[in-house]
Amino acid sequence: MAKVQCKTRYKVVSNKRLLSTAILLGVSISSCFAAPSLASLSGNYQTSVQVAPTMQMPLPKPPAALFDSVRYDSDGMSLAAFVTPDPNDGDKHPAIVWITGGESNTLADFWRKGSRQNDQTASPYRDAGVMMMFPTLRGGNDNAGNIEVNYGEVDDVIAAAEYLATLPYVDSSRIYLGGHSTGGTLALLVSEVASSTQPKLFKGVISFGATQETMFLQDVDFARDEQREMALRAPANWTNDIRMPTWIIEGKRDGNYRDLKPMCDNNKNPMLHCAFIARHDHFSVLYPLNRHLAQQIMADEPLSIDSTKSWTIKK
Repeated sequence: MAKVQCKTRYKVVSNKRLLSTAILLGVSISSCFAAPSLASLSGNYQTSVQVAPTMQMPLPKPPAALFDSVRYDSDGMSLAAFVTPDPNDGDKHPAIVWITGGESNTLADFWRKGSRQNDQTASPYRDAGVMMMFPTLRGGNDNAGNIEVNYGEVDDVIAAAEYLATLPYVDSSRIYLGGHSTGGTLALLVSEVASSTQPKLFKGVISFGATQETMFLQDVDFARDEQREMALRAPANWTNDIRMPTWIIEGKRDGNYRDLKPMCDNNKNPMLHCAFIARHDHFSVLYPLNRHLAQQIMADEPLSIDSTKSWTIKK
């Protein structure tokens, strides 16, 4: 039997991998590029992931002047979130849903600013006047449900944005999504799914320091079909689904730059943009780029980044 190969978006796969990929996507080998969307595949597949239990953290208590504690509904569950209070100025404001790094389902002291070399709180948005929402996700903090590691959490983030759009002081046409590290990977998956299901929900998506595939920080086990489970959590497989302006951003010094570069080099989707910033790492890239993007959001300008610019952090 002759060896059959089919070039996928990022690598060449041979007989065994090609066959399993074709089965996963529901296509024949002769039409291996005619893949259905991530939204259609994930919507018809129930994950079997089992995550090792961890001690649940109580909900944090940010200052009332910075964030209100609210609940939003997702898949029949009431989940906690924190939103910027109503400024009571009669205006409708742009807003951003922010997904934190690490174990993104759970929030701790998310409002405490770090240094400008490592500010993971996305504080430039609130400093600029952008309304913010930090959602907890299924299985995190005091929430019902189980952690699914970038699977059901996609639905949670979409539901959080839907809640945010109902607030009377939020401009529902100017809601953005952002995330860092594991939160950046989740933001990419949300962009890929929401592009099919709710293409106008987000005006733009900002993904800092993501990875091509979901990285598991917990001990996990799949009761069945691990390859399918992994493929449905890998943003690199579904970039052609993106139909809303989406930015991948990472520092060139360490971090996930080497993981992301092949995906960006092979990207042909005009809605997906990549910015790799010299002399910055996985953390130092956050403050100057978030400050720049916050200014564009407040001015209602299209998101844009000049990767050749010197993004010096001023003290």
